[in-house]
Amino acid sequence: MQPKNRNPKPRLIMLLVLITAFNFATTTPVKAASDSLEICGQGVLTPLCFSREQLEKMEQHQCLYSSINTYPSKSWRVGRGVKLWDLLVEAGIKQDEATLLKFTAQDGYTITLTYKELFEDKRYLFPEFEQGSQAGGENGHVSGSSNNKVEVEPLIALTVVEGSADPAYMTPLQSLQLMLGQRAVTEQTGNLFVKYLCRVEVLTTEPDRWDPPEANPAPGVVPKGTMVTLSNLNMDDDKVYYTTDGSQPGLDSPIYNWIASRWWEERADVLGTINHPIGPIDQDTVIKAITIGPGKLDSPMVTLKYQVENGGSDTATIRLTVGQKEASINDQPCLLEAAPYVKLQAGRTLVPLRFISEAFGADIAWDPTSRHINISLADRNISLTLDSDRVSVNGVPTTIDCPPELHPTGRTFVPLRFISEM
Repeated sequence: MQPKNRNPKPRLIMLLVLITAFNFATTTPVKAASDSLEICGQGVLTPLCFSREQLEKMEQHQCLYSSINTYPSKSWRVGRGVKLWDLLVEAGIKQDEATLLKFTAQDGYTITLTYKELFEDKRYLFPEFEQGSQAGGENGHVSGSSNNKVEVEPLIALTVVEGSADPAYMTPLQSLQLMLGQRAVTEQTGNLFVKYLCRVEVLTTEPDRWDPPEANPAPGVVPKGTMVTLSNLNMDDDKVYYTTDGSQPGLDSPIYNWIASRWWEERADVLGTINHPIGPIDQDTVIKAITIGPGKLDSPMVTLKYQVENGGSDTATIRLTVGQKEASINDQPCLLEAAPYVKLQAGRTLVPLRFISEAFGADIAWDPTSRHINISLADRNISLTLDSDRVSVNGVPTTIDCPPELHPTGRTFVPLRFISEM
């Protein structure tokens, strides 16, 4: 007689473990490389579907890319495949009508980019973009060097490697993949590398526009030492670029929200030092800001003027050197569009009108027909005309010994002493 099993539980437990492991292995999705790419949409004449074999027979290109993700951290990527533009030409892209390109992966992930940012804006590899930061570290907010940049084109890669500049590590895994360069050395493009790409739709709808940045506190009179925070609708892929030197903000300007909102909880320990407020505001300050991000038009630029209460100065310290573009406003370095020069006949130094006016936070109006210039700041209004010594200050006519003139660079120059005194 066989003895009875007095403790059947261990076998039952083992059986349950085996069943659970089997179910996990059979239900967990395994991503495979895309085996085809569809080109479609109203922006092409002939929708096409390319098999991987067809793509492999086309002219192949290999590119190294520098990239920063929204964490932010920096990495190298290498890809080999077909130029995106060549595939669109095959499908008969309607260049005059195409406005947006929507990229879709096998798992449903999508990214939309404007035609302009893909094909009209130049994109680069920045070989020195890691300068000043740790390779592979979490300090992707440290601006690298834009020296020796190389223009690169968007690629649909059949073999790729992420995190290495060595093409020997390339594999078909994570392909087909959209790969593209950076427009500026700080631009965050990591989320634009669409893996397992299976469809590209060329759209003809008008792109939306990003919402303009907002500030807290609002512009106006503020206590000395105030810190200003900037924000926009999502604070994610939509980046706020800003300046405090009077220049127009753009892709080469500082980024406010380096860390995208999707990472805020994970990076709470450094969020306030990387996405840090602007300030302290110890003197009258003008902040200019704009939202730039993928798939939409840039937002309108906002100008935020702050005056320090009880002691905010109505003057600014401007340092210029004749013949040099380098200057400073209240010890903050800036770069002029054209260098100051001396008008020998009048014995006066002339400076770019826009620079000197923006240094004081003034507003400028220009009428090209009458060649008339109007400068407004607080309760002061100055009217000038190119090549004329007649001016008016708050409606009162007067004359100057050195009229404003048009420089060969196309910039309007004005006598420094008169404008600053006014």
